[in-house]
Amino acid sequence: MTNLLKNSTFLLGQLTSKALRIRNSSTYKAAVIRGTSNSFSVEEVARTKLGDNQVRIQVHYCSLNSNDLPTFHENSKGSPFTPGYEIGGEVIELGKNVTKNQIILGEKVAALNLERMGGFAEECVTNVEDMFRLPSNLPLKDAAILISGHSLALLAFSKMTKIKKDDYVVISAGSGGLGLAAVDIAANVYGAKVIGVVDSSDKADLLRDRGAFKTVQPDSKLQQQVLKAAEKKNIKVVYDAVGSSLTEPLANCVSSGGQIFLAGSHLYESIPTPPFNTNLAVLDLIAIKNHDLEAYRCLVNDVLDLADQGLISAHVSASFELGDINKAIEFIQEKKCTGKVLIRML
Repeated sequence: MTNLLKNSTFLLGQLTSKALRIRNSSTYKAAVIRGTSNSFSVEEVARTKLGDNQVRIQVHYCSLNSNDLPTFHENSKGSPFTPGYEIGGEVIELGKNVTKNQIILGEKVAALNLERMGGFAEECVTNVEDMFRLPSNLPLKDAAILISGHSLALLAFSKMTKIKKDDYVVISAGSGGLGLAAVDIAANVYGAKVIGVVDSSDKADLLRDRGAFKTVQPDSKLQQQVLKAAEKKNIKVVYDAVGSSLTEPLANCVSSGGQIFLAGSHLYESIPTPPFNTNLAVLDLIAIKNHDLEAYRCLVNDVLDLADQGLISAHVSASFELGDINKAIEFIQEKKCTGKVLIRML
């Protein structure tokens, strides 16, 4: 037997042995939140049966976005609940209807588990349509940061409007990763002149490092600040990833015929009325998936390809082990976060 064949046989044996050990386990560790509690407990959770069109993933990384914290209790509805939807990991079990053309056992994948959640755990189950093969040069941890926020921004800037080089785009970016992702796409993929709206000088420095043309810090004269930063040029797009008091003054900055994007309905108590002669859209990846599955999958795959080409990149604000997930929550609540936080399972 040649050395190459020996090595291939050895690696296949390792993979098979590992997959069998995982499959034979009846429980796994998961971060669980209950009732109105604001803290997680890491517990042994019973494994559920895999559906015909589902895939079980051994989770390596799952990202945590500050914008998602208020939704934990809404999603749990009082029951034990494991959040987490941006996942990088390895396939350890396939449903009986999943084909080799879709995925194979042992393959490294990204998963966007917006409906099932469950990412803050050693393993999770995802529907096969929410799972994506990784380009060869893209690390798992980067995929867990990129696939949601960047896909949302790509939806806005490539499908719902067309921005081009030197267009003025205003993006509000709080402590979460949605605004940062939008800056990355608008500036580094399309060459737009991004005016970033942030609440601290540290975040302003980060946005400029990521490609923003100028930054402003919000105050009572926010609208005047933004218009001045745009040098009296038309502002084609406003992308609001913060919500609350920023929405109205930012919306009033967009030029006639321009577009206002709200990066998720959960950021708003009510959807604001746009100024006359402008358009407003609330972005939602689940809605796109339900309406046009092929377009949804194309968006996420395009983001992964852009990262593989080096046009966009993942920013990790901090990284924590699964057992320290409450420290990750505290890190965000203390407003130390400048993007997404990465939770490591392995």
